[in-house]
Amino acid sequence: MGLAAGIHMMGVNALRAAYADGRVSVVAAIDHHLARIERFDSDLRAFTFVDAAGARAAAQDSAARFEAGTARPLEGVPIAIKGNIDVAGWPVSAGLNAWRDRRAPRDAAAVSRLRAAGAILIGLTNLHEGALGATTDNPFFGQTQNPHRPGHTPGGSSGGSAAAVAAGLCTAALGTDTLGSIRIPASYCGISGLKPGPGRVPPDGLIPLVPRWDVIGPLGRSAADCAALFAVLADGQPSPAMARVARLSGWRGAEVDPAVDAAVRLSASLLEGLGIEVRSRHAAIDFDRLRLAGFLEASIGARDAFGTAAEQEPSGFSPAFLTYLRFAGDIDPSARAQGLKAIETAATEVRALLRMADAILLPATPQAAFPHGEHGPATLADFTSLASFAGLPALVVPAGWTADGLPLGVQLIGRDGGEPALLDLGARLETALNAWRPPAAFR
Repeated sequence: MGLAAGIHMMGVNALRAAYADGRVSVVAAIDHHLARIERFDSDLRAFTFVDAAGARAAAQDSAARFEAGTARPLEGVPIAIKGNIDVAGWPVSAGLNAWRDRRAPRDAAAVSRLRAAGAILIGLTNLHEGALGATTDNPFFGQTQNPHRPGHTPGGSSGGSAAAVAAGLCTAALGTDTLGSIRIPASYCGISGLKPGPGRVPPDGLIPLVPRWDVIGPLGRSAADCAALFAVLADGQPSPAMARVARLSGWRGAEVDPAVDAAVRLSASLLEGLGIEVRSRHAAIDFDRLRLAGFLEASIGARDAFGTAAEQEPSGFSPAFLTYLRFAGDIDPSARAQGLKAIETAATEVRALLRMADAILLPATPQAAFPHGEHGPATLADFTSLASFAGLPALVVPAGWTADGLPLGVQLIGRDGGEPALLDLGARLETALNAWRPPAAFR
């Protein structure tokens, strides 16, 4: 494979190095990615908006900076943005037909930081309607496909971002995460995704779902790619290296596919080989109760964020979404109080584990991606929700494959403010696992 043909398989650091030493031009790289979007995205449906003219103009500016020796950390790197994050002048709908024609008046703070670091914003990615769901089967903007298995979900709600990265339509992307919306699609698409801790990346310019849980974070082919973006998105804050990992065990109500369990076991063994102390730790977590509690809070958040718009223009929302909004209005306060108590109990369990360890190893999802059209398993956010409830950072890295060729990820939860060390540990584990591979149809 020639260098030009392989541009879309380069990670952030490799592409940046290729620019710096003159092996690849920024203009050629951006044209290459735009050509791939033109070729593949009518079927993949990862993007809802592409700014080809803006990307090409930015490429010319980046090329001039390399010539002048003033290139910035992400200079010339093509990055996609999830469609619920403001980019000045671009449509920002949060996947809602009612807001299809809305335009962002200014960049979100995270977007401003990417621009200031030289990133080239290439377009907006598809998401589950209102970010309330995990399949990215959007009735108004299309059904995003999993690049590893067309006809299957890429996960969600940041499914468009994950599919675009996995398929090589951009080098990295921004997603958002409430209960797993970065990490579920990262796992299903065989890439890496970081959910930062709350407030680590400024949330300004994000259309919220549950503000206390919503975060903006990066998706990339590797933990190193996520680290390169996080270094720009968040204010610098070093964290101690990780030496002790707790492997989560003892939960109730979440059945795990044997391939997922094998990936976690392999990850634990490889971490031990890297000199990390790994111990199995029991956690009294009842996923059946948590699942309902999380759904109640997400439904209430959707009502708060979108209820007025739905009353004004009900045709701009799907029947399913309107059902969620009506459900939120009928929630018994005592049921919600019980749910909030269950959430806090689980969060306390997770935080307690991190008093005995530097990180927690657990599945990303209980299963691999499933076909579009099937009713998704109720369990798919069980493991990702824990870091959200506890207000902690979490990273997913590719960890293996099912017997029929679908990717799987494992998840690491870190301490508050521990993203740099978490990314470092994730990169070491990812290298040992060596599980990433590009989708066969997109090489």
